[in-house]
Amino acid sequence: MKKSLLTILLFGLLLSCSKNSSNNEDKYPFYFTATINGSAVKYEANDIDSQYGCGFSAPSSSTAFTDYDIYQGTVIQDDYDMTKNNIYVHVLKYFNHEPSESEVRGMLYLGNYPYGVSNVSSSTINGASIGYTDANGKGWDTEAGPQTGSTFTVTEISDNPDGTSGKIFKASFSCKLYDGSGASIEVKNAAIRGKIFNP
Repeated sequence: MKKSLLTILLFGLLLSCSKNSSNNEDKYPFYFTATINGSAVKYEANDIDSQYGCGFSAPSSSTAFTDYDIYQGTVIQDDYDMTKNNIYVHVLKYFNHEPSESEVRGMLYLGNYPYGVSNVSSSTINGASIGYTDANGKGWDTEAGPQTGSTFTVTEISDNPDGTSGKIFKASFSCKLYDGSGASIEVKNAAIRGKIFNP
């Protein structure tokens, strides 16, 4: 009888933990988690009542209408103070013409990416690009220094049922971020799930 009671209690506890985990994912469908220079960082976002907000991000650069560096990605930011605590995760690709919508959407695929560097020319290096503003408002990015040993993998691409973006994607990564003045920080075990593409 004791063994049966213990089994029932353990089963109930597992269901409870499962339910809480599912509820948290439902409450915060968009998030960024990582260890940055040894400290845990977590942003959780929804479109209802969270401190953080999530949107798609699509900056671009061009020269003389012949060279285009196109970024497609997501941003998660502190809506209470947009000068700090934000992350931009993009995929960068060079085009020698103004790309069509299907070409832009083709930039995103499941799998591994190198890290990219924009030059708005055929010397652009296609790949992931990450910009981060820390809790002190200092900006850091991957394009300002080498990424030897860094990784970036897109693990999910799905439709966004609420229509606030074209897709939702999830990526895991590790990288180095640079401030442009020689300082760097290390990002480990990062995961992001956010909106991508115009609706």
